[in-house]
Amino acid sequence: MRGLGAVAALLALLTPPTPAALPTEDCLVQVPSDARCGRLEVPENRDVPTTRTIKIPYVVVPARDTAAKKPPLVFMGGGPGSGTIQLAYFFSSLVSDRDVVLLEQRGGDRATPDLDCEEADKRFADMFTRTEDPYAEANPVAEAMRTCLDDFRRAGGDPRGYTARAAALDLRDLRVALGYQHWSLYGLSWSTGVVAQLATLDPAGVDAVVLDSFSPPSVDFAQNGYDGLRASLGHEAYADLQKAAAQLDARPQAVPGHNPVTNEPRTYRLTGDDLVTLVHSAAYEVDLLPILPLLLHQLAAGKYGALNTLVAVGIGELVSHNLGQYWLMQCQDEVPYRTTGARHARPVIAWLAADDVVCGRLGLPRSPTNRAPVRFTQPTLVLAGAQDPITPAQTAESASAGLPHRQFVEFAGIGHAVVLSSRCGRTVVTAWLDQPGRSLEQCQGEAPYQVVQPSDLHLTSRLAATAVGATDGRYLPIVPAALFVLLVVGWILGWIVHAVARRRLRLWNLLPPVLGLLFLGSFGALLWSEYDVLPARLLLGVPHLAPWSGVLLLAALPWWIKARSWWSAAAGLIWLGGLAWFTTVVVLPS
Repeated sequence: MRGLGAVAALLALLTPPTPAALPTEDCLVQVPSDARCGRLEVPENRDVPTTRTIKIPYVVVPARDTAAKKPPLVFMGGGPGSGTIQLAYFFSSLVSDRDVVLLEQRGGDRATPDLDCEEADKRFADMFTRTEDPYAEANPVAEAMRTCLDDFRRAGGDPRGYTARAAALDLRDLRVALGYQHWSLYGLSWSTGVVAQLATLDPAGVDAVVLDSFSPPSVDFAQNGYDGLRASLGHEAYADLQKAAAQLDARPQAVPGHNPVTNEPRTYRLTGDDLVTLVHSAAYEVDLLPILPLLLHQLAAGKYGALNTLVAVGIGELVSHNLGQYWLMQCQDEVPYRTTGARHARPVIAWLAADDVVCGRLGLPRSPTNRAPVRFTQPTLVLAGAQDPITPAQTAESASAGLPHRQFVEFAGIGHAVVLSSRCGRTVVTAWLDQPGRSLEQCQGEAPYQVVQPSDLHLTSRLAATAVGATDGRYLPIVPAALFVLLVVGWILGWIVHAVARRRLRLWNLLPPVLGLLFLGSFGALLWSEYDVLPARLLLGVPHLAPWSGVLLLAALPWWIKARSWWSAAAGLIWLGGLAWFTTVVVLPS
């Protein structure tokens, strides 16, 4: 029987099954008006002839320029566990002379079945509310994931079908089903391993490959995480991170927030392991890279105000993808092959520790993944961000060096996912796809980001922390500011009504609201000018002139001294409350 099963598996590999009819369906996301959407039906476990079929959404955006039409470009998202088809507009804007095809990952949020495990997601976010070792904190996550896996099996699911090799064969089947003789592949992060396999499994069907943020199957993924974090931060910032982590281990910090899965309020208690994990997560956001060195310098100096925003950004990023799908795939393809990683490092990146605990509890067999360096002959473009925290540029360059027709381009000041983060990267991709293998020149006139220095801002993290708190439902800290705005606007409107009704103009009574409007306008304009340069800068401070706008509030004090009516006394209290709020949140350094 085992021999027959092997023969059936070999036939499934050599002769891809013809998927069921691919109807155009209602698209699950916003896509261009001329796009076609459908679901690819494929075997769940390609090594079991009697397996059930699963459905995977795809989108096809036709080429706009059909005069010199080139082979299609197909894309699959990273993760595993990240979405794909929501990027239909983005990738179709890169090329006009190719159809653009996007295929979701098997087991993803929009696929059937969907492997998401909400209870595991919730418990994973709650790991940061405790101060134990991350391996102990991950036990409840592993229990929830085990329950979800048991439910999945009882419903007829076969977890062995969720591997990178199966995803590569899904792409091959889609090419056959859509009638394309060959196409170009675009892999991003985890899916670079998928398209690398496909280039080997289906050489006649692949004419070119783009590997963006290459995650080589021959390299230890967990070690990549630690190496990438150190390289992305640089020596001084990494030293500050280690110092701040040691301080938090000695005295954990309580930070209010909410669980992004349930929206329930939480008090996060951050240790050094938590800080390293959240910084690693935040480093995925290219807009945060310019502020991370200064943020870490502040934390190393014991100024913890920025932890509020770091928690909101970092934990949100950690649970932003399908963790159930992630673990089913990683526990078979990658975690069993780790040679170093989380258990060999301190502080610990908590999500890498969770991988070890969850995969140990699930007990899935490891897939027969080829761990050798990638080998295929198609023209290949390898893109790497110099500040990538998880797929370091140095690793990507060395791991792809054996490809005979490879071009490697590194982008200064860019982190993970070059095409999503860099205008220069998009220019390079478009030019290369126009003629795969062409000689490339780096973009001119686009300097990498400028790292924010302490002298660039008036350092106060209270304004950003107050804004984050309001989004979490903690409205009390913004009440004085809200009452002040209502007072100024209401006073102006009331004065206009009074002037029209009684035809009496008392300009003296207009002094406070006019000064208030000037204050709101100048302060808002200063914040907008900073936001327009780099929004993330406002997480750490405000422009140097911003605190001086408070002089306009002080200029109205003579009016309050002269005023005698009861309503002016009430308005004065609101005014003084607004001034006190501004002084505490904006003027005083934090």
